[in-house]
Amino acid sequence: MFTLHNPKDSPPPPGPLSWGIDLTTPRRMVFISGQVGADADGRVGSDFIEQCRMTWRNVGNVLRDAGMRPANIVRTGIFLSRTVEMTDLLKSAFNAVRVGFLGETRPASTMIVVHELMDPRWLIEIDAIAAD
Repeated sequence: MFTLHNPKDSPPPPGPLSWGIDLTTPRRMVFISGQVGADADGRVGSDFIEQCRMTWRNVGNVLRDAGMRPANIVRTGIFLSRTVEMTDLLKSAFNAVRVGFLGETRPASTMIVVHELMDPRWLIEIDAIAAD
């Protein structure tokens, strides 16, 4: 469906992602606005990893509503609150949650630390682009 671009003369991707994705002729694209670690009732996850799981679940909810799956994701933007201290242990746990959702899919991705998200209880926000 897509061609991944991870050039051998570039450093390897630092996680489960690709440096580039080639879409030849997608039939359609879905742009997913930033999703956060809260459920339909507005309950916010109690810690970073719970919020990660909830955030990916919310991305999945939009995908399903559009008739797509995680394998359709070609790009993600990941925004972390400055209060998240991304230790090696937390990075490993984050990547495990990410791979648990995406499976073998390796979208192009950017992770940015921001001063604060719209609700100060939110620790992570993820937007995405999906194509088929």
